[in-house]
Amino acid sequence: MIPAGKDNHRQLVTVGIATVLTLVMGFVLILGFRLATQMRGNITALQTASMLQTYPATIAQQLVSLRDRLEARAYSGQALADLRISVERFDHDLERLAASGPARSSELDQARALWRQYGPVVNPVVAFKGQPYVDSDDAGSSFSKEGRSHFADVKRAQLFAAENQKNLQAQLAAVATQLQKSASAGAARLRTLLSAGVLAALVLAGIAAYFQLSRSRHERAAREAQEQTRDILKTVREGFFLLDADYRIGSVWSEALTRMFGRNDFAGLSFEELLKDLVPAPTLATAMKYIKLLWGDRAHENLMKSINPLGQLEITMENAHGSKETRYLQFDFHRVMGPKGVKHVLCAVGDITSSVLLAKELHESQENANQQLDMMMGMMHVDPLQLTSFLDSTETGLQLINAILREPARTDGEFRKKLSGLFRELHSIKGEASALNLMSIASRVHSLEDMVSELKKRAELSGNDFLPMVVKLDDLLAHLRSVREMASRLTTIKESAAAGTPTPAPSASATQPVARPRGLAPPERSAGRSGEDLAPTLHSLAERLAHDHHKRFRLNLTGLADVPAPYLATVKDCVIQMLRNAAVHGIESGEARRAATKEDVGVVKVDFHKAGEGYELIFEDDGAGISPDQIKAAAVRKQILTADEAAGLDMRGVMALIFRPGFSTQETVSMDAGRGVGMDVVARAVYALGGKIGVTTNPGKFTRFKILLPAAEAARPAAAAQ
Repeated sequence: MIPAGKDNHRQLVTVGIATVLTLVMGFVLILGFRLATQMRGNITALQTASMLQTYPATIAQQLVSLRDRLEARAYSGQALADLRISVERFDHDLERLAASGPARSSELDQARALWRQYGPVVNPVVAFKGQPYVDSDDAGSSFSKEGRSHFADVKRAQLFAAENQKNLQAQLAAVATQLQKSASAGAARLRTLLSAGVLAALVLAGIAAYFQLSRSRHERAAREAQEQTRDILKTVREGFFLLDADYRIGSVWSEALTRMFGRNDFAGLSFEELLKDLVPAPTLATAMKYIKLLWGDRAHENLMKSINPLGQLEITMENAHGSKETRYLQFDFHRVMGPKGVKHVLCAVGDITSSVLLAKELHESQENANQQLDMMMGMMHVDPLQLTSFLDSTETGLQLINAILREPARTDGEFRKKLSGLFRELHSIKGEASALNLMSIASRVHSLEDMVSELKKRAELSGNDFLPMVVKLDDLLAHLRSVREMASRLTTIKESAAAGTPTPAPSASATQPVARPRGLAPPERSAGRSGEDLAPTLHSLAERLAHDHHKRFRLNLTGLADVPAPYLATVKDCVIQMLRNAAVHGIESGEARRAATKEDVGVVKVDFHKAGEGYELIFEDDGAGISPDQIKAAAVRKQILTADEAAGLDMRGVMALIFRPGFSTQETVSMDAGRGVGMDVVARAVYALGGKIGVTTNPGKFTRFKILLPAAEAARPAAAAQ
């Protein structure tokens, strides 16, 4: 490539030479025109002077002829007329010669002075208009009085002309000689000027030809460099382009951009238009702010690279087969500096899809390994019977989910009913997995919840929309089998360590789940377990929730030993959901509690006791309570109610909203809240047993849930019917 400065210098030199050549040729032409004009004047004057030299002799001859005719008494009118014409012409041409610049000289002044002496002598002759003769019969023709005077004037003029003819001719000849010399000198100057002009033109033309040849060589080199640049831009795998001060792409870019973005109309395209259909609006706004910062004179380029928002950009585009594919692009920006600051911004775009996918694969492998390790460490602290019970109930729940997925549906309402059922089952499984700190299972169930949530947002649903969930469900079932196998091995290891002798691992058939209605504990395991076995799980869940949500609270459990075996699963599910709800929505942060003059550590109480023929479960926290206005605002915001409907709700109607499927006051979804499913699960579990649930709250003070359950014998048929 040729530097722009050198190319500009050559252009300036070429323009300068052309300008000088034009000025020289103009000067030569103008000066030559002036010399030619002078020469023309000299030649004209020379012709006039040469012609004037003949007049003195002509006038003298005409005077002699007039005298002779008068002496012979012949007709003299024509001779006088010829003389008169010659005198007038001579006088006119002499004055014209004197008026011209080139002929002005002393010789001309002397000739004019001598001609003025002719005047008194010749003028009476040419002025004569009378009759020179008088005719008579006796004497014939004779001079009249006027004729005698005229004859005398003619003779005097003839004598004067004869005496001064040579002198006047000599003076006119001198004038002609001077004019001839002047014309010769002018011609010589013109020849010299033209020669110099031609020589200068040849020199300048030679210089111009040299620079033109040099420019041609450089242009050839520039074309070769451009061809090489085009070859590079065609071959390079990265996308390159320049952004101007208006954030528009220049006219040169690499062909890799076409492959990356599926378009070729980049010239003049703004950077915002390039990305607006590929990235979310917040990302685009951040990217445009970053581009504007690059044009600042004080921007530090290395620092700017560290805050590049487009370092790894995920885009979704159509491939050659018309299907959507996700790709990852990396934008790198470099400022191109000019004499006056930033001239352009060079943008390099690389397709890092393979690297990102490999990194994700490695990260997932690492995560899986860590999850396996964490799962194994967590399982070591879980009671084997409790873990097996969870696996049994989870597999039963997943079988129910699979049945819901297989259930035929045609209308949009039927599909959305399936989604509600899936949400409740998944949320229950996730809550119990979180309580046992089995986060590998909880995270997988959470991803299934995400899929259900996305489906609920769609305007229309079809059976094909549920197919990806089947794949995820198979993955979860496979994971549960691996967890069960690992639990069996850990149990075997523990039993072997306790007995001091190796014991073979139990077969898969010994750990197969027994299908049962969700809400009742497994019959074969409930006899050997009590509500007190739930305490470690609930305390562990409380610790995790406090840590994850940066809260501090104390969990007090009373009466769990009195929970009948058929109610263990329901009580466990209800307490888990309400405990998660209290950690997210109820218990405040330490700063908020101090501001409300509360103790830094909150209190969550769970009490189960017999009430009449049935049982009562009370769940209470001393947190922020439930704000009716906040509940109403969330219902309006989620378009569950209109503003007028919300304003007309009484306290009972407001409290009923928290049990409504899909309702949540939290805007963002987390592992423990935001789905609007937890309290719906609690209410349905209670109603399934024929129980009741009530809420009492004092905003800023406490929230209390009271659950009334019938006698266990009355609950069994209701639960089995579910």
